[in-house]
Amino acid sequence: MPELFLELFSEEIPARMQEAAAKDLERLVIGALSDRGLLFDGAKAFSGPRRLALSVLGLPAKQPDVSEEKKGPRVGAPEKAIEGFLRSAGVTLEQCEKRNDGKGEFYVAVIARKGRATAEVLAETLPGTIANIPWPKSMRWPQGKAAGLFQAPFGSGVFAEAAQIRWVRPLHSIIATFDGEIVPFAFASIESSNTTRGHRFLSRGHIEVRRFEDYEEKLRKAHVILDAAERKEIILHEVKQKAFALGLELIEDEGLLNEVAGLAEWPVVLIGKIEDQFMDVPPEILQTSMRTHQKYFALRDPKTGKLANRFALVSNMVADDGGKEIVAGNERVLRARLSDAKFFWDQDRKIRLEKRVSDLKHA
Repeated sequence: MPELFLELFSEEIPARMQEAAAKDLERLVIGALSDRGLLFDGAKAFSGPRRLALSVLGLPAKQPDVSEEKKGPRVGAPEKAIEGFLRSAGVTLEQCEKRNDGKGEFYVAVIARKGRATAEVLAETLPGTIANIPWPKSMRWPQGKAAGLFQAPFGSGVFAEAAQIRWVRPLHSIIATFDGEIVPFAFASIESSNTTRGHRFLSRGHIEVRRFEDYEEKLRKAHVILDAAERKEIILHEVKQKAFALGLELIEDEGLLNEVAGLAEWPVVLIGKIEDQFMDVPPEILQTSMRTHQKYFALRDPKTGKLANRFALVSNMVADDGGKEIVAGNERVLRARLSDAKFFWDQDRKIRLEKRVSDLKHA
């Protein structure tokens, strides 16, 4: 049976919003299909830094025909009551049946509705479904300017007269296909199509797709791993392998793993070094600085259980030099972060704890 495939390709979606957005997209589309009598075999949603995708399998080619009965007023009721019933049911008196419920005769309108083509129903319902995704935070941008053409802040009057759309980030393209054919509609001034793009830097040109199967395969060739669970598995495996090669082990952090998997379409793990001058700072401070500000994984020596002077970072780039410049740049940024942390730590140690007791009176 035919498949509905949908992709929303945009600017970077915040990592913390991606998983919930994919679930909301699936829930809203499934709800819209079910409300219109379109049953299916299964559905699966995906999320990533720049896209949401949904595959719904086993949809029928058209809605089922339905027959609906609507009970009206009694035979002999006032003419205005009968006319109101006929208008609401969309039938004539001749099209109504007379039935007896034991207390008297009444009119019954039997309304037969032909099922519409599924593609037609989808084109009608998908724009509203996309608009109704409940983002925790969203932004507005002028319709028709979603491809990065806006160059001035809102309120500047540059596009003051343009209609604005609200979504999480500006959209670049929408794939919508049913049984391999484009479902035509528009949202945020973007016409649905069957093309998308791969990795921002590691791929070139548009990718044309018909169904989810070839979509996932072509994205991988364009350096995009669609499944968030697979990206997490790659990151975790690579960090552990590279740490093991140095005689170290990963300090596991599920929350950080989920976040960095939402930041990289093609995750590449690299190992950097913490300068020795910072290693006398408490490990909790070092780890918090690396995690919160830089999204680095901390490593430790399994023999001593102490924090190692190494960290793992997840890049979204395959570099010609094997990542040396990327590591060097991240080490420079970390040096600045840890310099701040070390400064405040050293300052705090200049005052003994007992001298701080009096400050509690003002707390």
